[in-house]
Amino acid sequence: MLRLVSASCSLALVLALSGCVHTPTEKERRSAEIHYDLALQAQQQGHLQDALRELQVSLDNDPDYPEAHNAMGILLHMAFSRPAEAVGHYEHALKVRPGFSEARTNLANVHLDQARYDEAIKLYEQVLNDMLYVTPYIAQANLGWALYKKGDTARGVGSLKASVTTNPGFCLGYRNLGIIYDETGKLDESCRQFSRFRENCPEAAEAHMREGVCLAKQGQADAAKQAFEFCEAKAKSSEQEMKDDCRRLLEKL
Repeated sequence: MLRLVSASCSLALVLALSGCVHTPTEKERRSAEIHYDLALQAQQQGHLQDALRELQVSLDNDPDYPEAHNAMGILLHMAFSRPAEAVGHYEHALKVRPGFSEARTNLANVHLDQARYDEAIKLYEQVLNDMLYVTPYIAQANLGWALYKKGDTARGVGSLKASVTTNPGFCLGYRNLGIIYDETGKLDESCRQFSRFRENCPEAAEAHMREGVCLAKQGQADAAKQAFEFCEAKAKSSEQEMKDDCRRLLEKL
């Protein structure tokens, strides 16, 4: 008799819990989409706290909205330095939509930043098997960097080269190629890659700074001075440290 009562109670508990699962109404789904769009606008304008609030409202309305989870993960990882929480949002997005390659790439990016290269490489390779993924060059470049950091320079360089072949204007690919060639003692090739970085991202202060450092190593003092001057001029208010570094480098020449 005791067993029957226990089983009945368990069944009642299961039914009660299943009854608590809330399926968003059409109005709630629409509200989630509106607040998601508002979050993207706020993020583009640099209003990160507002973006975070809008995403929270979006997920309150639709807790399984994959795009909102992905956007929340990006904010938590890149803007608020809370990678563990970001991972949870990426994993939720992938649970809802297993083929969400952008979320899988972003999850890999967290692992890459944490030096968990094997996990990152596995995820990037999965993404690159998705023929419908619209920005494969991002995964190619980050895969290349992960391979390099793990010690496989040849494959890393190959993957980075593939990224700039796929998208010739992809600045991160040229930047990381330049760093790898510099660290492996190939100065001329490093300078070529940093020049391409600067040509494709002329408004990026870092591009001018890296090209200037490389030119200085080659003994091209006048060209390096010009690069550091551009770096100082292009550095944004949020890049004061880089502006100061470029000024110091200029003064040393």
